Amino acid sequence: MGTMAVNKSFLRVLFETEVLGRLSRKVVWLALQVSNRISGRLHHAFRRLPYVHKYNLILRKQRIELLTKYYRHLSEVLQEFPEQPQISVLIPVYKVKTDYFRECLQSVANQIYDNWEMCIVDDCSNDAAIDQVVKDFQQRYPGRVKYSKNEKNSHISITSNNCLALASGEYVALLDHDDRLYPNSLAEVVRYINVKQKPDILYSDERTVDESGEMRHDAFRKPDFSPFMHLCMNYTTHLSVYRTELLRQIGGFRKGFEGSQDHDLMLRAVEGSRKPVVHIPFCLYQWRAHPESTAASISSKPYAAIAGEKAVSEALERRGRPAQVVYEPDTHHYRLSFKILEGNPLVSIIIPNKDSLKLLEACLRSVYEKSTYRNFEILIVDNGSVDPSVLVYYKELKEKHSNINVILEKHYFNFGKMVNRGVREAKGTYVVLLNNDTEVVDANWIEEMLGLAQFPEIGAVGSKLLYPDRTIQHAGILLTGRRIAEHKGIQLPEKHTLYCNIMNTIHECSAVSAACLMIRKEKYEAVGGFDEVCMPNGYGDVDFCLKLSRMNLTSVFTPYARFFHFESPSRGSALEYFEKYMMLSRYGAELSNDPYLNPNLGQGNSYEIDFGYEQLDLNAREFSYFLRLDRSKWGVWPPVYTPTHKELGIDDGS
Repeated sequence: MGTMAVNKSFLRVLFETEVLGRLSRKVVWLALQVSNRISGRLHHAFRRLPYVHKYNLILRKQRIELLTKYYRHLSEVLQEFPEQPQISVLIPVYKVKTDYFRECLQSVANQIYDNWEMCIVDDCSNDAAIDQVVKDFQQRYPGRVKYSKNEKNSHISITSNNCLALASGEYVALLDHDDRLYPNSLAEVVRYINVKQKPDILYSDERTVDESGEMRHDAFRKPDFSPFMHLCMNYTTHLSVYRTELLRQIGGFRKGFEGSQDHDLMLRAVEGSRKPVVHIPFCLYQWRAHPESTAASISSKPYAAIAGEKAVSEALERRGRPAQVVYEPDTHHYRLSFKILEGNPLVSIIIPNKDSLKLLEACLRSVYEKSTYRNFEILIVDNGSVDPSVLVYYKELKEKHSNINVILEKHYFNFGKMVNRGVREAKGTYVVLLNNDTEVVDANWIEEMLGLAQFPEIGAVGSKLLYPDRTIQHAGILLTGRRIAEHKGIQLPEKHTLYCNIMNTIHECSAVSAACLMIRKEKYEAVGGFDEVCMPNGYGDVDFCLKLSRMNLTSVFTPYARFFHFESPSRGSALEYFEKYMMLSRYGAELSNDPYLNPNLGQGNSYEIDFGYEQLDLNAREFSYFLRLDRSKWGVWPPVYTPTHKELGIDDGS
């Protein structure tokens, strides 16, 4: 016992020595850093291991028990809700494989919410097998399956309108003839209809599957409704549910928009409704990808892009916001270039600085030499430069440029105080906060940001910031709970396709970086500018944007105003812990629930699925189980249907 104590004491002394102590500390610290860095990647890799992938595709007893329990509980809970609307499922049909079509209809028939009807219209397929499938369902569900056929081939918009004409339900749900609803889809819709005070428009998350029903990618976990993002891409798509009366009021689907008829419908429905659009963060729709489906590739229907440009352009004209709309093949999204409606407003560019001659020179040179928009002024707010060359440079600038002013004010570094002083002195209708360690990449950066900042509902507009190696420094800010906030896509390649090309698309976000931020001056003043006392340096831009949000002003990111950002090498990195605690105190609810980050995703910038929220997504075998069995037999094990259990890869949970 004594020997062990001596050995422990000796080791303690040994590791307290400077050489071994420093080395051991460094090794353990590096190990911690590496483990933190790779943990997320290991989770990602684990889910993609061949055996894990195979295991996740089999039918397991414990999964069936869990899902059955959920479905039965939900069906009982639904009875407590006062609103029990009939939902008419619109299913336009044209030359579909009967196996796909039968699964489509069965997915409606097996809904745990029973107040539904099917409204099916065949677009002159001239296929007796399709007729027989419908006849079978009409016999099994008398009075609930309405069916008609077009006398001639009329395409998707007219056929969908003919489906709408058959609908008697208070709401309609759109379902393609080869896709499938989850067993709980309509039940979740009805639940949200009740808790959201009978909205006019709802949409859910969705999943793409291959021809056999196997998962192709992670489910598409969408943000809450984001009008500018929706203009750039039809991300709402499936499952979309509308109040029937609203669709009839706006004239339903429009001929001439085939391929983007759903996008055009949603754009007009949003304009026709005065209620908020409701996002249901459940995966309620399986979109089957095959060579003839736009789920597989937009190139399978190239006319869809043309129709989409037309739909978005007309929507902007109706809204009094004319813009050039161009389809971008690289992202499959639409680029919007808005016309500046105010003519040629003065823009005040505010640049804080202290003793950073080379950085400031490069920044100003890029602004003056590259910017195509010329009606701007520059205000340099200096908080105590002592370098004589900087003071001489200020004098030279004022002699060379009539639109530049230098504000000298000696005090400690307080970013909020500096930009607030600059805004007070600004003469422009719009102000830009710009770091001195940035350089212009896109010559039309002012026009791009101004095109968005001019709209009354927009607060701050942020730009795409790149490190010198052209990796991303900022593409919008995500709220991340106790960690406060993170930049999207940091250190990823400039054109990275992270989460549906979000970083290459105009979209709403909870906050944007003040390293380059544009806002109308009167809005800046309305929220009291930056907090000089509690948020002087660290989280001032996030605090500022959340104050705007509480005034119903939205922050927007544009990828078309790019800057190189050297991220304050003159001052280094400083983290203000007090600011962190103040952010938690002020914005606890907002920080824990970023509306532009789906709650099924982890609170970080990698857009990884949160493992705790995957429970209700069905693999192909699970979907087949609930599709093939009558609801009274759900939970029965082993399942009693063909094909055989071995073909389904059944696992009894052992």
